[in-house]
This record gives sequence, C-alpha cells and structure tokens, in this order.
Amino acid sequence: MSSQPRIHPSDTIKNEWVLSSQTLYADGLAVEHQVQPSGECEAPGGLTHHVLAFELGNVPRQVSRIGGREYDGPLLQGEILLIPAEAALFGACETSDEILAFIIDPIFLHQVALQTNCRYPDQIELFNVLKTYDPQIEFIALSVQREIQQAIWGSRLYLNSLANMLAIHLLRNYTSCPPKLREYDGGLTQLKLHRVLEFINTNLEQDIQLADLADAADMSQCYFVNLFKQSMGITPWQYVVQQRVERAKVLLKQHNSPISDVALQCGFNSQSHFTLQFRKLTGVTPKRFRGN
Repeated sequence: MSSQPRIHPSDTIKNEWVLSSQTLYADGLAVEHQVQPSGECEAPGGLTHHVLAFELGNVPRQVSRIGGREYDGPLLQGEILLIPAEAALFGACETSDEILAFIIDPIFLHQVALQTNCRYPDQIELFNVLKTYDPQIEFIALSVQREIQQAIWGSRLYLNSLANMLAIHLLRNYTSCPPKLREYDGGLTQLKLHRVLEFINTNLEQDIQLADLADAADMSQCYFVNLFKQSMGITPWQYVVQQRVERAKVLLKQHNSPISDVALQCGFNSQSHFTLQFRKLTGVTPKRFRGN
C-alpha cells in the first residue's frame, strides 16, 4: 500500500478548473455533475471514497491508470470508470469532459453488504474498471441526471432508493464476493404493508426517507423497495407522490391558501416541484385544477 496520503475525490481537481458543477446527496452517496476542461488529476495514495464516473459526452482520448492497470483510448457516452478507494489513480483527458461522478462512502457500501449477506462484508473490494458499458448503471445515472436537470431536487426517497440500487448492483457485479440476496415473492405481508401505508399517510408533509419506510416494515432497505412494488404495483416514491397529489386536490378545493402553502402542507419542497408532479399525474396545473 502506498505511503502517500489518501485524498477526497473532490480534491483531485481544483475548483477553479471546473467549468460547471452541481451536486446531489443521498444515503452515503454524493453525485456530482461536472463539466471539466482538459487536464490531469492524480492521487498516488488513492482516494478516501469509491468513485464511479459515468461519461455523458464522448472523449477522443482518455488516459487512466487505476491500481496498476492502464487504459489509453476513447471514452464514449454511457461508458463508466470505476475507481475503488485506496487504488492509486492517474487520469488525463485531452478535451473538455462532462461526467456524472458517484462518490460512494465505503462505510455505506459496507452497510449494504451486511444487509445483503455478503460472505466477507469487512473485506469488500471493488474491481477497478477502466472502461465498460453497464445498462443498469446507465439507467441509474440518467435517472439522477433528470433530477439534477430539474434543478428543484425532487425526492430524497427516490434518490436514496437509487443509491441503494447502485450499491447492490456494484456488490453483485463488481466484487469478488457478491451478496446472496434472498428471493421473496408475494410482496409485503398485510400487517407490514398496513404499517408502511399508515406511516406514509401520517407523515406526508415530512421528508420521508427510505429508511423510515423500511423501519416501518421491519426489514432492510435492500429488500423493501422490491417487496413494496410487488404489493402495490408501483414503487414507494411513486406511491408517496400519488398520495401527496391526492391530498393536494382536497386542499385546493377546500381552502384558498396560496398554492405554495398547499405544496408545503403536502410534503413538496417547492411550488415548482409540486406543479411539475401535479401536472404529471392530473394533466393540469394546481391553479387550473382549483379554478375548475
């Protein structure tokens, strides 16, 4: 192991070099959307966090050295680099580059490994990947990108679920000891489902977290999303949005409160996000719905 100190991924590139940057945070995960100029980055002692870089553009030539392996060639839209924490890193790009960088706390990955029955959760080692295409990672990355592009940060429940999905996928496909996930059919029991739905309907105005719902069902987050969808036919975040819109319909008809107040009372973090979701589910804006 190198005697060089490990550094945080955000310290590999000076802030003044970054042309554009936006960041989203979820459980144990930060996602940075960056446009970077040509140049080099280096971490001889490795990084403090795992990094998955998802290419949003097309780079004619990318030089990458990760943990003793090297790649010199093009990096195409949708391809990824996977850089494990502590692996010595050097990267150079001849042109400007647009990426989504998933910065993953090793503690978060370890916690997911424990929940998914990995054989050696204390010895999780991610493979270093210099260039590959992964359709599941592409789905997650583009889902996150849509949240960033809205610029009105939608749902932490949704983002936390995506973070959990990414962690499980990495453990399953990019480690030497993948987890042994148990298979469940039939969804949540009626009792567990009742507890979850009651929690949601009682706390609609709050910032509901994935951990809250998994706790209500008395199970790990790794299994909860899939079982909830088996029971309800939709994901937890879709159900929460539906219920918030249904409550908003009642408030819009019964009260003359400003639409911004209705949004907050129903758990939306902004009027613009409320309007977006309301129109998506009803086909009209809250203002037009109230006027009908």
